[in-house]
Amino acid sequence: MSKVVFITGGNTGFGLAAALKFAAEGVDVAIVGRRQDRNEQAKQQIEAVGVRCLQFTGTVADETFVKNAVEQTYEQLGGLNYAFNNAGTEQDLGPIADSTEEEYYRVTDANIKGVWLCMKHQLPKIVASGGGSVVNTSSIFGVIGGAYNHFYATSKHAVIGLTKAAALEYAAQGVRINSICPGAVRTELYDRLVGDNAEIDAQVVNSYPTKALGTSEDVASAVWWLCDGAAWITGQSLPIDGGFTIQ
Repeated sequence: MSKVVFITGGNTGFGLAAALKFAAEGVDVAIVGRRQDRNEQAKQQIEAVGVRCLQFTGTVADETFVKNAVEQTYEQLGGLNYAFNNAGTEQDLGPIADSTEEEYYRVTDANIKGVWLCMKHQLPKIVASGGGSVVNTSSIFGVIGGAYNHFYATSKHAVIGLTKAAALEYAAQGVRINSICPGAVRTELYDRLVGDNAEIDAQVVNSYPTKALGTSEDVASAVWWLCDGAAWITGQSLPIDGGFTIQ
């Protein structure tokens, strides 16, 4: 029987690249995203690889939605072996003194609450399927500070804490749980933030020791390795950042 992966934020960027990577390895895929049209497009791409795919439209901050999506995945695809909790959002940059409670909850609901809710409902299903692996998306800002990016940095530090706590809780039950900490990667989000500003793009590129940014496929390969190949690694946070955080 095919293995099954559940991917949030699975219709673009890291999530879609990971979905396609897992599909290429023969894994059936369930994706979660907030846009129905993008979910349908991603589903078609994934199914074209030759595996089954479910798509769910909603927000990971809604526990009823998350619970139902995980349960339907488990029942319809016959189990749950892997999860990539990748959904999240960026912050509107600005000084702490000008920040708002509304912005705090907008960022932390997606980036912290969403990861917690997904693991809450995924982990029992993974145990029931005989064990497996979870990868959560943190960020380089989960291991360093981020001036004017305080809520985002806070949320991504929290993802690492959640990952470590869950890894200890489930280690003896056959589930490995790790996080990834990507740096700047050329995705739609990056393009939206940088736009056509070649000067800013060059500044970002030159801030990395490799003098190059990552790709969604770089991230997807790391997620696949953590899920399927890293047999004795759990509770760790893997930088995928061209050396940025060791400067």
